[in-house]
Amino acid sequence: MPILRLLLCLCAVALVAFAQEDRTQITTGTYRDVDPMISPDGNSLAFASNRTGHFNIFVFSYKTSGTLQLTQSDKDDRYPNWSADGRKVVFGSNRTGKGDIYETSNDGSSGFLQLTDAPLLEEYPNYPSDRRGLLYARDSTKSGFTQKMQVILSDSLPASSNAVVLAEGDQPRFSPNGSRIVFVSHRTKNDDIWTMTREGSSQTQLTTDDKDDTDPYYSPNGSKIVFSSKRTGNYDIWVMDSDGGNQRQLTFDQADEIQPCWSVGGYIYYTHQVSETASNIYRIKAPK
Repeated sequence: MPILRLLLCLCAVALVAFAQEDRTQITTGTYRDVDPMISPDGNSLAFASNRTGHFNIFVFSYKTSGTLQLTQSDKDDRYPNWSADGRKVVFGSNRTGKGDIYETSNDGSSGFLQLTDAPLLEEYPNYPSDRRGLLYARDSTKSGFTQKMQVILSDSLPASSNAVVLAEGDQPRFSPNGSRIVFVSHRTKNDDIWTMTREGSSQTQLTTDDKDDTDPYYSPNGSKIVFSSKRTGNYDIWVMDSDGGNQRQLTFDQADEIQPCWSVGGYIYYTHQVSETASNIYRIKAPK
C-alpha cells in the first residue's frame, strides 16, 4: 500500500476512534429515546421516549440525576423545547387526533395549555429568546399521506389565530438572539439547510449536497450550526459556520445519528439509532 494511502487510512481510523471515545451515553434501554433538547442553563435534558408504550416527554436533571416523566398521555407527545427562562416546556402532541402544540411547566405542575388548534399537523415548536410569539412547522395539507410543511410564526397566542407563513420548510429554530431562523427545505428535491430573517426575508441556502441535510440547530453564540447529514451513506452529526462555510463531520458511527442540539455547557446532544425499535441519547464535546 502506498505510504500516502496508508497515512490517510490511519488518520481516518484515528478520527473514528477519537469520536467514539469522546462520546457519552446519556440514556440506556431497548426503547426509543428521541428528540433531545437541553435546557437554557444546560442542567436539564428534555426528550421523548416510548418506554411507557406511547411517546411521552421526560426530563433528566443533572442536579438530581433523576428522570421525571413530564407527560402521561396515551397519545404521542414529541419534540420538546424550553422557554428562554427554562420554566416552561413546549411540545407537539396528537392527543386531539391531529397534532397540536402544548405548553407545561418544567415539572408538569401547571397542567397543559394548548397553544394551537388548527385542523392540521403542527410540530417542532420553539419560543424566541424574548418569548414573543411561537415558531413552529405546520402541514399545509389535510392529508396524512403527503406532507408539505411550512414554517409558521405567530406573534401572539393562541398561535393558530394569527399564524404567518414564512417559508416552505420544516424543523425551524431561532438563532440565540431571535433575529434569524434556520430551517430545512425540500425545495431542491432533497433536504437542505436554509436560513432567513425573523420576517421570512433573505432566504439563503446553506447546504447543497445531493444527500439529505436535516435537524439544524444554532450554537449558543450563533456563530455555528450543527446538523445531521446523510452524505456519507448514513446520518452523522456535522457542523458548519452560520453562513454555511467550513462544513465538517463530527461523528462517524455506522448507525444513524440525528437530532443534534447544542448546550451552553459545551456539549452537543443527539439521538443514536440502535435499531428500528431502539435509540438512545448521547453527547459529545462541541467544537470550539
